Amino acid sequence: MRSTGRNDRSGRTNGYIIEQLLITLMICAFLIPVCTALLLILFRAMNTREGFQDEAGIAQLRHVINISENISCETNRLNLTCHGKKMYLARRGDCLDLLSPGTQIFLIELESVSFEIRGNLVFVRYAHEGKPEKERCLGLVS
Repeated sequence: MRSTGRNDRSGRTNGYIIEQLLITLMICAFLIPVCTALLLILFRAMNTREGFQDEAGIAQLRHVINISENISCETNRLNLTCHGKKMYLARRGDCLDLLSPGTQIFLIELESVSFEIRGNLVFVRYAHEGKPEKERCLGLVS
C-alpha cells in the first residue's frame, strides 16, 4: 500500500510557485518597455494637440475659400459667397467661425484674428492666447 503522507504531496508541487512567479516576471519584463513607449507616444500626442487642430482647421478653411466666390476682406472679417449663400468668417469669442447660415468653428482659443488679401491670395493672421502670431495662406480670390 502506498503512503499518502505529507512528503509525497509536496514532491509533486515542488517549484510550481517559483515557476509561476518566474513566468509572471518574464511577462512583466516584456510589457514594461512596451508600456513606456506607448506612454511617450501618448504624451507627445497630447502636447501637440494645438498644432493638429490648427492644421485641420486651416485645411477646412482652404476648402471653403476654394469653393467660394465674391471674396472681400475687412480687417477682422472675410465676406464670401459659398453655394449661393452670403457668409462671413469672423472671430466670435475665442473661436474663428463661419457664420450665416449656421456656424462652423475652425480655430479655437484665439486671442486675435485678421484677414488680408494680397494680390489674389487670401491670408489669415491669428494668435493663440499667449503664443506668437501665425500667418497662413488660405487660397486664391476668384
